[in-house]
Order: sequence, then structure tokens, then C-alpha cells
Amino acid sequence: MIITIGRQFGSGGSEIGRKVAERLNIPYYDKNIIDHVADKLGFSPQYVKEVEEKPTGSFLFSMAMYSYGSAAEGMVPAELRVSTAQTEFILEKAREGRGVFVGRCSDYILRDREDVLSVFVYADMATRIRSVVARYNLSEREAVRTIQQTDKRRALYYNTNTQHRWGARESYDLLLDSGVFGLDGTVDAIVHSCKLLEAKRNIR
Repeated sequence: MIITIGRQFGSGGSEIGRKVAERLNIPYYDKNIIDHVADKLGFSPQYVKEVEEKPTGSFLFSMAMYSYGSAAEGMVPAELRVSTAQTEFILEKAREGRGVFVGRCSDYILRDREDVLSVFVYADMATRIRSVVARYNLSEREAVRTIQQTDKRRALYYNTNTQHRWGARESYDLLLDSGVFGLDGTVDAIVHSCKLLEAKRNIR
């Protein structure tokens, strides 16, 4: 099974994804994608992290860049090279048939596969503020600003590079409120949904 996880900042989506991967004993892909792309392109991990969520204008254009040779790389904006390398990595790992992919338009990249469960994790603002304050040692005001800025950046990147809308129910198979279910309850819901989908495929 392949699970993709989109998430609001502070909802615990990354931790939920890691726990799902542990429960199902499958690979987990999130920050390690940054390390792979940095190594492949010769960039620092910090630089990749800074540019990876900048809109590239067209996701289809990013996909088309696969056909470009190394001679053209110097003419390609860094944001597009990073986006393309991430896309290529996600497709390559998905061909292995299992894994949890967090963010980076992975649900859209893998949308044509039948073995993918696309999930979006969200939570109420109070829950997210508490999480961000505790994790990053910020004031409540700083946490609110960070949440708003990060969500705005993620939405812009996703909406610009895909034909879907970030966080919209029609863009995903499953939307879960981690503020209601808690982190472990959300993990349980995703794992249970995976088992239901696997059973459905076996019946076919």
C-alpha cells in the first residue's frame, strides 16, 4: 500500500505519517527526500528546504523536464530542478509498491495508481497553536503567524503545481481531524482504511 499525506502545519501530519509507516512496516519519505535531492543536484539540504515549496508555475512543465539533458540544466531555475528531482524520486520509490509520502504534491504525482490512499490531516487552530508552541518554543502570536505563513505557502505551491485544490475534500480520499482523533487515533484510522482498501482490491 502507498499512503500520501497532505497536512496543515501543526496538525501532526508528519508524525502521523511516520507512525503509520512504523505500524505497516513500510518506508517513510519526508525530510529524507530533501537529503536525496540535495545530494543529486549538489545543493545544500538547507537550500533545498528553502526552495522546495516555491511554485514553479506548472507541474506539467516540471514533469516534462525529465527529457532534458544535463546541458540544459544550467538554464532551468533551481526551484524547477528541485521539484523535478522530488517528483522523480517519489515515482521511483512508488514503483517499489509501498511507502508513506508526506507532502510535495505526492498525492497528485501518484494519482493514477490504484494502490494509493491519499490523506489530508487538519486540526482546529487551538490544537495547532499548542503543538507549534511546544515544538518550536514560540509565543502564541509567533505560532499563529508561522501557521498562517506555512499553510499559505503550501497551498500556493500545491494549487499552482497541480490541477487540484489544497485541503479540499475532492482532492483526497480521506480527510482526518487530528484535533478530534488525536495523533494515535488518526494513525488508527489511516491503517484501518488501508486494510479496507486492500480487502476491496483482493475481492476484485
